[in-house]
Amino acid sequence: MIVAKFGGTSVGDAPAIRRLVGIVAERRAAQPLVVVSALAGVTDALLGLAELTARGDAEELAAGMAALERRHREVEGELSGTGTETDSIAADLAAIGVELRAELGRPLSARSLDRLVGHGEAWSSRLVVAALREAGIPAERADARGFVRTDDRFGRARPQHDDLVALSRAALLPCLSAGTVVVTQGFVGATDDGTPTTLGRGGSDYTAALLGAALDASCVEIWTDVSGLMTADPRIVPTASTLAEASYEEAAELATFGAKVLHPATQAPLVRKGIPIRVLNSRQPAHPGTLIGPEARLERLNDSPIRSISYKKGITTLSVRAPRMLGAFGFLRRLFEVFERHEVVVDVVATSEVSVSLTIEEPARLADLRPDLEAIGELRVDEGRAIVAVIGIGLRDTPGVAARVFTATQPANVEIISQGASAINITFVTREAEGPDIVRRLHTEFFGGS
Repeated sequence: MIVAKFGGTSVGDAPAIRRLVGIVAERRAAQPLVVVSALAGVTDALLGLAELTARGDAEELAAGMAALERRHREVEGELSGTGTETDSIAADLAAIGVELRAELGRPLSARSLDRLVGHGEAWSSRLVVAALREAGIPAERADARGFVRTDDRFGRARPQHDDLVALSRAALLPCLSAGTVVVTQGFVGATDDGTPTTLGRGGSDYTAALLGAALDASCVEIWTDVSGLMTADPRIVPTASTLAEASYEEAAELATFGAKVLHPATQAPLVRKGIPIRVLNSRQPAHPGTLIGPEARLERLNDSPIRSISYKKGITTLSVRAPRMLGAFGFLRRLFEVFERHEVVVDVVATSEVSVSLTIEEPARLADLRPDLEAIGELRVDEGRAIVAVIGIGLRDTPGVAARVFTATQPANVEIISQGASAINITFVTREAEGPDIVRRLHTEFFGGS
């Protein structure tokens, strides 16, 4: 069997869902488990309802819920015209309205927010099942909250792997073996007591990988709006080209440092079993996309060791300087215990004898971090930064690559540089506004064109 995950843009409207139906129809013999995200923009709209609730804006809240119902009703109307599924979506929205009006003027708890935003995937899965059945394909919906078991870290829940494996095999394999297409939801799960959770933004890829590993799938397909992993974001570099193959490590580096094609954790559940991932474009289903796996053939492009350039904005840099720690031990342990205690992920790190500079993606968490960091040393905070990562083959052992990278980066200023932990990347931090131009100059340097 295979797992086929369709992201928000691949279920964004009726034409997109029709393309999904065609793709699934061609894969019937492979026993596909279909994992879907919410319709494009719906998760953001649900988060918007939470903001309106906190502001106490009852009128806009009602308008937002009406817009969500209208959006789903229009999609179903184009697909089948029955209205059956959107009647149940409307009932969900009515219940949501009761809950949110009771919280007007107060911010939602993380638990309540997970319960709210998880509705998007539930709604899209109903529409997809209806569209498959309309096309004569036997399909059933399986609620992921019944078998994706997680802890209670609301907003970034961690899967409980042993439970997930046992529950998902029991829930999904009988239908799949009988030739029924099963449609489930990405991004969502539940605790042992059934409380809804989410795996974090982009978590639908992660769900697909978890289920692929649990069910011993032959392949996990990630259907998105670009034709695989590319030499750069095509929205920044229109001449970017697709990588035919990539290693797990290469894909992980690209995802971590800004390539939005994959969730950073996607390949982790699949590595041990050697299950490949194929990244495909739902708008161009005949395109072979990128195959990611343990046996990937990594080829130089334009005789360059560089294979891709990624860019991640919205970064905050923190620099902690403590001259009294010169020659003392335990400084790094004290520093990183702060981030562990507050459960904040660090991406890039650079150190000297008396200071450490690092990056985080969650500036909202800075208020929690600041007192503990200032207790260690002098703290400097710079927002509006971006990470640029140059990914390639054997960069650490290739003379002259760093010189070419930083010559092409001029005249932009580079603030933090990290190389050495991985043999396949050079990572640096610059101002966010300069990031796209840097990516374009680097792409021209290593791949030609403009």
